[in-house]
Amino acid sequence: MEIRHFRTHNERMELSGRIFARDLSSARHTIDSSEDRDGSYVVTPTGAWCRRLFVVGAITEQKGSGDVIWARVADPTGTFRVTADWQSPDALETLRYIEPPAFVAVTGRAVLIGSGARANATVNAEALCAADRTARDLWVLATADATLDRLEALKKCADERTATARRLYQTTDEDIRDMAGMVRTALASIRPDISVGEITPIIGRDLLLAALEDKGGSRGIGVEDAIAVGVQSGLSARDARVALEELLAAGECYQPASGMIKLI
Repeated sequence: MEIRHFRTHNERMELSGRIFARDLSSARHTIDSSEDRDGSYVVTPTGAWCRRLFVVGAITEQKGSGDVIWARVADPTGTFRVTADWQSPDALETLRYIEPPAFVAVTGRAVLIGSGARANATVNAEALCAADRTARDLWVLATADATLDRLEALKKCADERTATARRLYQTTDEDIRDMAGMVRTALASIRPDISVGEITPIIGRDLLLAALEDKGGSRGIGVEDAIAVGVQSGLSARDARVALEELLAAGECYQPASGMIKLI
């Protein structure tokens, strides 16, 4: 399943936080890092200190062209604003192949533009791939656990970071109960039979080969269409191109004409 693939993307990068869309969209403050020069943290009302995020949701709207595309990605609590630009060309190209509505998994930078009531939070995509409802539900479970842990720490004012978050947002016990209600709302959206199964890496070449088996006619399928099939199956655009090259090299397919691919 797609969740296996996007998990490998996420593991290549530094640890990514999991927060719900309502939490991020309510963020109004950033804190500069005193430990390194890798950018400031976005501090959210639940006490999350975010620099990189891992998000799974449904694209409901997508706009832009050229070097910048932005999308609205919805979870059960609200909407993330996700952007992809020339600085992450694979994420940008992958997003071009995905048409709303569709589930996606995104790893990216949390950015807060402006301050106070006019602050707007964005996830700048660094890696992106198609996902499915199971992946979304598993993400909700993991994000709910992380959020409830933060709320418990926030209630106890357990450390310096939670104390700072409470001070910044002047958080009350009623606020904490309201945020716990947000978690309950998110959990109510998942299927009752969802469970965490074994997560194993998926080989892109095998995934693309299976996806292409019923595609194309006697002439085969166009290269760009083959890449699109790979993206819709859960590969990034770059990984889909690599997988196609591997299939050609292995003799699993050939090019009957320029720009066309046909399975053996």
